[in-house]
Amino acid sequence: MKYFNNASALAIAVSLMTAPSALAQQEEPAASGPQLDTITITAQRRETTLQDASIAVSAMTGEQLEKDRILSFEDLAGSVTSLSFTALSPLDQEFNIRGITNTRLDSPTADQSIGIFLDDVYVGRSGLFNADLYDIARVEVVRGPQGVLLGRNVVGGALNIIVAEPDFTPGGNLTVSVGNYDEVLTRGFVTGPLTDEIAGRLSFQSRNHSGYSYDVLHDRDLDDLRSFQLRGQLLFQPDGSAFSARLVADYTKDESNGFLSVAVDGPDPATQGPWSIAREQIGALRGTPLSIREGLPEHPLFSGDANETPQGLDREAYGVAAHLEYDIEGFATLTSTTGYREGQANNLYDQTGQGPNNGYGIVSPLLFRFPLRESEDISQFTQEFRLVSNTPESPFDWIVGAYYQHDEVTKLDQFWAEVPLTVLSTLSGESHWNNSGETTSYAAFAQMGYRFNEQFRVVAGVRYTHDDKSGTVTALAVETGDAFNPTDTVPLSPLAPTFTEGGGFTTDYGDEWSQVTTQVTAEYAPSEDLFVYLTWAQGYKGGGFEDDPANAIAAQSGYDPETVENIELGVKYDFWDSRARLNVAAFQMSYQNLQVTQTDAGCLCNITDNAADADISGIEAELQFAVTDNLRIWGGATFLQTEYIDFVDSLGVDSSGNNLQRTPEHQFNIGGELTFDAGPWRDALSARLNYSYHGEMFWAPDNNFIEEAYGLLDGRLTLTPPNADWTLSVWGKNLTDELYRTNIIPFFGDEISRFATPRTYGIELSVDF
Repeated sequence: MKYFNNASALAIAVSLMTAPSALAQQEEPAASGPQLDTITITAQRRETTLQDASIAVSAMTGEQLEKDRILSFEDLAGSVTSLSFTALSPLDQEFNIRGITNTRLDSPTADQSIGIFLDDVYVGRSGLFNADLYDIARVEVVRGPQGVLLGRNVVGGALNIIVAEPDFTPGGNLTVSVGNYDEVLTRGFVTGPLTDEIAGRLSFQSRNHSGYSYDVLHDRDLDDLRSFQLRGQLLFQPDGSAFSARLVADYTKDESNGFLSVAVDGPDPATQGPWSIAREQIGALRGTPLSIREGLPEHPLFSGDANETPQGLDREAYGVAAHLEYDIEGFATLTSTTGYREGQANNLYDQTGQGPNNGYGIVSPLLFRFPLRESEDISQFTQEFRLVSNTPESPFDWIVGAYYQHDEVTKLDQFWAEVPLTVLSTLSGESHWNNSGETTSYAAFAQMGYRFNEQFRVVAGVRYTHDDKSGTVTALAVETGDAFNPTDTVPLSPLAPTFTEGGGFTTDYGDEWSQVTTQVTAEYAPSEDLFVYLTWAQGYKGGGFEDDPANAIAAQSGYDPETVENIELGVKYDFWDSRARLNVAAFQMSYQNLQVTQTDAGCLCNITDNAADADISGIEAELQFAVTDNLRIWGGATFLQTEYIDFVDSLGVDSSGNNLQRTPEHQFNIGGELTFDAGPWRDALSARLNYSYHGEMFWAPDNNFIEEAYGLLDGRLTLTPPNADWTLSVWGKNLTDELYRTNIIPFFGDEISRFATPRTYGIELSVDF
């Protein structure tokens, strides 16, 4: 692979930097001038600095998140190397690290490819962890498979969110921000001692804004938000004791009128789809074309209901976690992490964005409407025990542990459709799927390192994982036919046409898998400023079963686990008296049975297939530079080459040799912050800019549909008077109002698209106390 072959150049650079020289052999003078921050991370299950960790990882502190107004994972993707984000709906978030994209978590047994951890507690259903990032200590983005310490479903990487902990020093903050689209954001925290041994922390955030889009047919906002999050913590830390405990409880609730789906004419100039044609015709009747932020989503009239059900999202979740730690002096630290999460969500949206009942009398044979309501009820319990060595005088270090997880997911999907063309009988009627699944997973893991001398260390680890997945699915043809085709007897797709009205099936499904994953790493640190590592690692992601199967046979036929092997060479280098930092990684990943989820235009359903093999190679780099005490700049870039080696999907489409879906070949970000005087106030003003560029990518494995490259510019200007306990900022996101999409579904010549957030801006006041 061309990018991985460039690793030879990286190896030459390493040899030059590690050659005996004054840099490595002489005592360095004390650093002077501005210094880059030292960030402590825990991604390797023990505390280490970012520059001493033998993994490719980016870390953003809570202060950085607030300065860049990073409120969500979508915002985070614009500031972190190799991370990108797409989403069909708030329940179908798709994180992509190094070309590996989360499959949509539609099925109760589906797993993530990118692991999400909240304070080291694995969160198995990212759609129910869509709360804003607030009162955060740091976010760690780990790139590449981590099959030993982080475990299952971390084949592409991981996001580890570390919240700010209680403090025995009293303090607090209140921040209020107002912006366009009627946005009002309020967040804050208070912390301090409750007794000599117990500290507490209470954090909250409320965010509301009107719609970025508009429903012309029903005169209501779309892409709006009404959200509230709350977190409470207790820290028990007796003075002089080897034992400590932290209890965390969090709650989140958000609701909206749902998102807008817009039909865009597809790339074939000879074919235009019915929905984009209808949009043009409606614009002509109105005398004003429909803007890209306007639509006419239609609401379904479900069987037995007197009124249509409006589009919308309602989601509520809570979680509790207990972190217990006991230091066995001179031996190891024993850690117990227990987590429980529970949530419910209801999401209704129109898949085509409009239909024949559009209020303007525009009807064509293929202009069908297809609203979908998905309701989800989830509970998850996790338990991990870890014993981490604490013998710095020994050349050996080790970690052993055990992990248990149990998920219960019940999902109800209600498909409803109408179509004017009588021959499209599978696109009319109402079909339901009630799917209840359980996942039980347990694992044991161990890692040992040996330090040969101060410069060289070798680490090896192994993990055994066992997954057991089972469930019951009931499919029902609730009604056949519609207002255009009242005598139609064929059930709505994707239910098989062999069933009749009132018919369907109920069947059990299940399977179990076991996997051993290993990792070996060599670390070399010729000086305090230079760190080099070479890793060979394996990753594993469990198999699963489809969400809305056509019949009992399809329900019982699951897809296989996917596995990966990764070879990675990394260099981390601090130079110019710790004023500059360059981290580079070159990698080559080989996947077997890669799980690929895509939307089938024939059934308007998601199908997961196993691609036989896929290869990914690339280079990524991050640079930080403290130019002066008043100016800092940073940047990052990723260059990828991806390929499906052998992939013919269940529909017979051969995507072998194509690029991986939803993966740009290159992306980069660059930013800077300048501090200067404000009249008599020295260093009171700071201006911060960040630009992120996302290269062209293909939406599906067939590589027929493209998202053009785009760039996003964010900025912030902050006033902080000397000795003041308040700051005042003006901020802007997507300042150039770039139009880009977070999802498309190709139907009959159209691309049914979901567009990302437009330009937003506002003013913010923050007060510390």
